[in-house]
Amino acid sequence: MERTNSCSNTVRRCATPRPTWLPPTDSLPASRRLRRALTALWLPAVILAAGMWLGGSSAGAEGGVPSESAPVRVLVAYHSRRGSTEKMAQAVADGARGVPGVAVTVKRVQETTQEDLQAADGLALGSPTYFAGIAGEMKVLMDDWNWKWKVDFTDKVGGAFATGGGQTGGKEQTVVSLLLFMLNNRMVVAGPLYQDETGEDIWGEIGSSAMTGPLDPGVGDGELDAGRRLGDRVARLAKKLKGRS
Repeated sequence: MERTNSCSNTVRRCATPRPTWLPPTDSLPASRRLRRALTALWLPAVILAAGMWLGGSSAGAEGGVPSESAPVRVLVAYHSRRGSTEKMAQAVADGARGVPGVAVTVKRVQETTQEDLQAADGLALGSPTYFAGIAGEMKVLMDDWNWKWKVDFTDKVGGAFATGGGQTGGKEQTVVSLLLFMLNNRMVVAGPLYQDETGEDIWGEIGSSAMTGPLDPGVGDGELDAGRRLGDRVARLAKKLKGRS
């Protein structure tokens, strides 16, 4: 007898192989079609959201979004011919550096850049007193910050200091002129704080100054202390306004 093929229907029925194709969507139960539709909708959304979250985290680390770990920046800009105003500027910077989380930059006004000014959260300006006012070289540069560079000073914290040869040679007028420049450019201004030995009497002053003429040459310890107090106040207020504790 001739042997038949093992899958011949005359001998036995072959096992029906499992289909490798998926049934048409129309043939699926309604519940499975609904699950497929929901999966197709939420899966891309989840992937997109994850990508946006990762992108935002990366931007924050690179500076696109302010980071809580980024320091508060204080810029001390000054003009000095004989070095007295420079000594006061260093004292202001030392006071600001004493505040945790604050980064300080000290520059002559001639070296100060547009980027320095824009990055600063706090700005302390210092000038020698010439004829009861701001040094002319410094005033020209300050005007350029606004007229040419268009720096936005809004809500930056400002403080001022001055030096002068005489006892009443106009140092306070120079400080006031610097503060008026800041106020006209929408800044918030502050001066140093003092208190008596008991701590009950606390007061503030409009700025810091040093008499450097023949009657009291150089910059004394008390005047350097005034500079440090100014830097401390500007840094603390800038930190507070930036939402740092």
